[in-house]
Amino acid sequence: MKRKGKLFLLLLIIHFIAAGTVFAGGTQEAEPQESAGAVASGRALPADALPAAQQVFYAPLKDDTTTYMDIMKSQYNCIHFATESVQLSLVAFDNNFNTVPIGAESWEVAADGLTWTFKLRQGMKYSDGTPITAGDWVYTLRRTVSQGYDFSWIWRSGAGIKNWSAVEKGELPVEELGISAPDDNTLVITTEVAKPYLPQVLVWFYLVPRHAVEKHGDEYATKADTMVASGPYMIEEWVQGDRITLVPNPYYNGPWKPYLSKLVFLYGVSDPVTAFPAYMNDEIYLTNLNMGQLALVRQNSPEELKSWPSPRVFYLAFDPNVAPFDDIRVRQALQFVLDRDEITSTVLKDISIPEYQILAKGFVGYDKDAASLSPHDADKARKLLAEAGYPGGKGFPKLELWIGNIASVAPWQEPAGEYLQAYFKKELGIEIVPRFLEKKTFIDAMKTRKHNFFMTSYKYDYIDPSTYLDVFLTGGRHAWSNAEYDKLIKAADAGGPWDARLKNYQAAQRIMIKDASFVFMFQAQVHAAWKSNVKGEAVSPNEVGITSFETGLVPFNYTHIYLSK
Repeated sequence: MKRKGKLFLLLLIIHFIAAGTVFAGGTQEAEPQESAGAVASGRALPADALPAAQQVFYAPLKDDTTTYMDIMKSQYNCIHFATESVQLSLVAFDNNFNTVPIGAESWEVAADGLTWTFKLRQGMKYSDGTPITAGDWVYTLRRTVSQGYDFSWIWRSGAGIKNWSAVEKGELPVEELGISAPDDNTLVITTEVAKPYLPQVLVWFYLVPRHAVEKHGDEYATKADTMVASGPYMIEEWVQGDRITLVPNPYYNGPWKPYLSKLVFLYGVSDPVTAFPAYMNDEIYLTNLNMGQLALVRQNSPEELKSWPSPRVFYLAFDPNVAPFDDIRVRQALQFVLDRDEITSTVLKDISIPEYQILAKGFVGYDKDAASLSPHDADKARKLLAEAGYPGGKGFPKLELWIGNIASVAPWQEPAGEYLQAYFKKELGIEIVPRFLEKKTFIDAMKTRKHNFFMTSYKYDYIDPSTYLDVFLTGGRHAWSNAEYDKLIKAADAGGPWDARLKNYQAAQRIMIKDASFVFMFQAQVHAAWKSNVKGEAVSPNEVGITSFETGLVPFNYTHIYLSK
């Protein structure tokens, strides 16, 4: 199937889900007609599977420079992929983006749209046998709000948890946070305003073992002998800098028990540059591909190649309060000069498509007319720069473009950074020098406004336009602030008829584009390879025919994969 067809199919499924459909039951998993035995989780293997003892899967970590196996401690210093496999989520997406109850069993919302009651799955236990209660979920979110969480916006704006901001600032006690447990099996979450998509946001609500934190502190999540699991896997071995070996959690009785007997995440292969040689040597069984590797796999192993559109958009971000970007003409010059068709057909060929807004193509709420607001116009860009006092780039200060040295986005950001340096010099006569920073340093710099010029990207966290647009609210990820934008986004977030919400979201996004504090450049296209004996629902076509190993589906992916004979 051609890529455009896949993109259209993705649009159909995401639009259907985001338009207001909430799934409390999830998809039915196919049972094998014959069985090759069962693994330690008790799940029967399909008939074509290797024996249980050989169900050992080797995979790369998303980022092997991070510290904690606890998403609720830190989103950006979390050892992703392994963490989502050992921490229990309240709900999760399946490969059709249905919202499936995992730690929860069901939920309902009150008539006012503010109070959500979740019935928890009974009989759930941690990997040490300690029962899981609703009080543990309450403790988890209270701990998160109290520690200066680096992904706080998802709870403050995305979920809109009642009193989150006031508790976070210390203006109210943590007990006033909008979460409570009337009994051990019931969890109640209250929001500031109606959030019809709340269950989708809660895919980021992972359980923290209170008894482990109280005994070992936050460091409980940094080594195998203190890490207590609640999800389908638990840690068997953790060799820092080498590997994390997971095995089925014998106390886990929720849905999605794994096929695998062992899941081994390796350090040192997060970037395709190092991962691909390991893949070719059968040290790992799947990898993302950069442009050069894509051509090689297309030629030699086309049956192992998989491609899909990723809703990740890359953009430039300016601090409009700091010179020279406090002059809108400077910002607009960089916005209008960019030739998105050129960058996506040269240094990013086959791995990107042009984009002019933060909402990715195929995502609900996409504004098909947004491109008209910032078209490529080099003459206009040069005129604006001259009007700002920098004719031909003369007198313009030498600037550093800060970029996160993040393995998962390196195939796009590294060539883009080099391209922009040469392109801005050629077209505007200005000197921009890309500087790659360690991930935590980069995230902290954006958060604390330590610099005025960044290249970064964003990808959905749940299926609603707010997942992208809430990021740009005042006090969020960037220094930009606009009262009218905030007003429109908050009105749309509060629910109501879809057409009214969409009108507000698109009006707000147009304000952001016209202000030119961000230059949206391109959307990622993902290419990956996995071995021909990697099978299961996670690597099979979904309901609309798309085959992917989407990173937002980690709990589903690593429990719905096995090795065939």
